[in-house]
Amino acid sequence: MSATYLMQTELLDDESLFWDRYHTQPLARQKKIDQLILKKDKKLSLAAGLVFQAGLADYGLGKQQITISCHEDGKPYICEYPELFFSISHSENLAICSFSSREIGVDVEKRVPIDLEIARQFFYGAEYQDIIASDDPLNTFFDYWVLKESYMKATGMGFKLSLDAFRIVLEDEIRVYVDNILMPYGFYNTTVFENYKLAICTKGGLPEPELHVL
Repeated sequence: MSATYLMQTELLDDESLFWDRYHTQPLARQKKIDQLILKKDKKLSLAAGLVFQAGLADYGLGKQQITISCHEDGKPYICEYPELFFSISHSENLAICSFSSREIGVDVEKRVPIDLEIARQFFYGAEYQDIIASDDPLNTFFDYWVLKESYMKATGMGFKLSLDAFRIVLEDEIRVYVDNILMPYGFYNTTVFENYKLAICTKGGLPEPELHVL
């Protein structure tokens, strides 16, 4: 089981609400927000902090002092609760955070027009063929994109792992292969808020997520 928290930044358009929520954040998040120039980016960073905060509260950690550090591969973790895994992503006006007792990766991308040549250059060959043969190539491209990024995050390697070093297979149960070897990861893939693609990947089984909209 995993839990995913979503927040659209339009909710923070109200200045008084923005600053009220800003002051609920730890100093590290406030500093990160302060360093950003564009208001859009400030709202997105605050929303990322708020979805993380909401998850901590639901796991009973809302009032506890926690420390975020990073493994050697760069993947963040909660020092005091290393058995609680989390992953954050954001795109355009949406921020999300997923929590699980298993290693997890999450990615969200807004579906926008894009040159599908990107898939030919960077994706696994069979994935590109699947995209161009699809009834909706753009939709299939973004399905692959978020699934691949969620897997890369779940492994902890991120973009240190080449996009064409593994193959995602889109079937009733989504699978991932490395050198034709089935990897022990499960996936969840959906569309939220009409035009955002969301994927969650967990090690050792299907994510079975609960979605919470703030």
